[in-house]
Amino acid sequence: MTKTAHWKESWLQHRHVLINLLDQIEDGHLDYKPWEDAMTLKDLVLHVASSNAMILDMVKTDDMNNPEIPEVQSMDELRQAVRDFTDKTAAIFDSITDEELDQDNQAKIPSMQGKREVYVQAMYDHELHHKGQMFVYARLVGATALPFFR
Repeated sequence: MTKTAHWKESWLQHRHVLINLLDQIEDGHLDYKPWEDAMTLKDLVLHVASSNAMILDMVKTDDMNNPEIPEVQSMDELRQAVRDFTDKTAAIFDSITDEELDQDNQAKIPSMQGKREVYVQAMYDHELHHKGQMFVYARLVGATALPFFR
């Protein structure tokens, strides 16, 4: 198995858990936030889902370009947006070679300097960090049948 395929498989395991977690959240909670300065549930989910393609695309370009975020009005629309971003991110994974992962990057962020694989690690860590937050949000809005973390 290539490094890229390993990263994709591992990431997809976590992403499918996020998708299953969203299935446990009922409509009416899109604008929920646990404290005043927190992201809303909707914004947090869209941030996680959209950022992965943006960060992973840096393996190809070294550029961080903000993704287009769809407007969603329901949990069904939010779930569909996550599925769409998941498909986009998976397609980017399929275009990356192990040779590209081994190339030096041109990161302007000091903690991301090194090989291009650092971008993949950052994307993966970002997903996990926010998925943990989503578990808390889900519990706070009443979800009880939560999936296992992986």
